[in-house]
Amino acid sequence: MPDFDPTDDIREDTQAAWYRYLDFVMPFRPDLYRYCRALAGHLWDGEDLVQDTLVRGFATLGSIHHHIDNPRAYLVRIATNLWIDAERRRASEKAAMLAQARESDETSNDASPLESALMRDAAAALMDNLAPQERAAVLLKDVFDMDLKEIAHMLRTTLGAVKSALHRGRTRLRQSRTPGVSGRALASRELVDQFVDRYNARDLPGLLALMLDTASIDLIGLDVEAGREAFERKGGWFYHNLYGHDWAAERPAPARWESAIFRGEVVALVFGPNLEGREVLGSVMRFEEDDGRIASIRAYAMCPETVREVGEELGMPNDPDPYRFISMILAFARGH
Repeated sequence: MPDFDPTDDIREDTQAAWYRYLDFVMPFRPDLYRYCRALAGHLWDGEDLVQDTLVRGFATLGSIHHHIDNPRAYLVRIATNLWIDAERRRASEKAAMLAQARESDETSNDASPLESALMRDAAAALMDNLAPQERAAVLLKDVFDMDLKEIAHMLRTTLGAVKSALHRGRTRLRQSRTPGVSGRALASRELVDQFVDRYNARDLPGLLALMLDTASIDLIGLDVEAGREAFERKGGWFYHNLYGHDWAAERPAPARWESAIFRGEVVALVFGPNLEGREVLGSVMRFEEDDGRIASIRAYAMCPETVREVGEELGMPNDPDPYRFISMILAFARGH
């Protein structure tokens, strides 16, 4: 049976429904964010839980045949279940890894107590620091010694994606043993500074030279672009973001970027005019690096609570009413 290939009509209908859904849940987002932030205990993880909740809530609507009397409770219940499931899965996977390590201890006549302890530590680090695809790639290659093509087939991805996952996973495992390093393949200050400088100079070729051809840009909750063709496309988000937009006057108005250190991580702060024309912090950009170039960018323009927390901690001007700005973005997205 051939793979299901959505038509343009289905894609456009789904996009329109997603934008309507985001409009509908916007009044409930502040409470949802506070709840997810408290559950996760971390800024970025809390925002990830918000996004997972919104996506699950949207997907679940199609299978609900009754009226939702309390949308906020509906979203909070989904967030709770996602968090509990993730914690259970994490605990179960970690227990299985540690049990496998202990079994290896018992069946190996050559392993010293120190080597056994190191093996258990490595198993715990694998669970604590790696994303699922990175974890699978490292296990399949370094533990089961599988061929890269075989791994790509098993994970239903490309050979290049497997190599990148292996590189990131091994890097994060090395970093996890270094005090003060979070374990993510974060971009260096030098690379982010170069990216910010070339953005402010509107140097599109220069920006692309700093990015992997397979890089991805996630405008969280709205759009994802991947690959050089997408970044160069004039109607795309990356191209549009580079040349900017004055939402109040409906005309081009490039944003201004600057780099900053937020909780030990190098980020880019995106400033632009709000609907009153005052320059405010509109977004925060996070970067991952691979082989000296940008591998991924996560943009938080659609995450006002996260942007506000970053702005307040860094003493930057926040938009007093960011939800009006988000409504403008959604209206613009509908028209494109």
